[in-house]
Amino acid sequence: MTPLHDLIRRLPPGVEFLVVVCGAFGMPIFSSILSLGAGSGASHSGGGVVFNDAVLIGIVVFEVVQAVFLVWFLRVRGWTLEKVGLRITWRGTGIGWLLLLGTYVLAMVAQHLASLALPAQMQAGAERYPVSDPDVNMQLVFIASTVNGMFEEIFVAGYIITALRDARGIWTAINVSTVVRLLYHLYQGPIGVVTIVPMGMLYGYVYARTRQLWPLMFAHVLIDIVGLSQLGRWLEDL
Repeated sequence: MTPLHDLIRRLPPGVEFLVVVCGAFGMPIFSSILSLGAGSGASHSGGGVVFNDAVLIGIVVFEVVQAVFLVWFLRVRGWTLEKVGLRITWRGTGIGWLLLLGTYVLAMVAQHLASLALPAQMQAGAERYPVSDPDVNMQLVFIASTVNGMFEEIFVAGYIITALRDARGIWTAINVSTVVRLLYHLYQGPIGVVTIVPMGMLYGYVYARTRQLWPLMFAHVLIDIVGLSQLGRWLEDL
């Protein structure tokens, strides 16, 4: 064991938590908060983020680099894939399909209720909601969706809920996970808020109850693929 490994293993749980959460989501949260006041820019059109090839490549590079460091850090700390429940199974895939369906149902209901309660705000929010570049490379869409879906769920659900569940209770763990998930999605505006909160609660609850991470990852990857592809634009036009 090297002195560095020994130092990392001696860190208090609270420091470990800050390292992982800030390492995985600190920059996205900071960028997301800054975007709330941004009305224009190279990556914006009409106030909303445009997911083009350059943006997707940036996401992949950032998340791969951060994942390599954080996985190494957590392995030194004694974390394993089994500890976060990462195991690919047919049953988990089935739960993932149900979770995918549940996500869209919750999103539609939440957006409908929000539109009834705050029509002006939701209409304005629709104008700055992120869109995908029509010419985006589909191979890149699949790669970015896979990397992003796995990265987010490993850390925002698998790590945060596992780290907090025993010490703080299931609902505290789920709520913290949902808040973090919301913070790095603030760039999506009002529509993102009313969508991400129920999604975060649903994913957190399913994970806390089943201790299976694969269903969340499976559903998240498919949601990203649909959202970034022509299929997503077709569904929006329905």
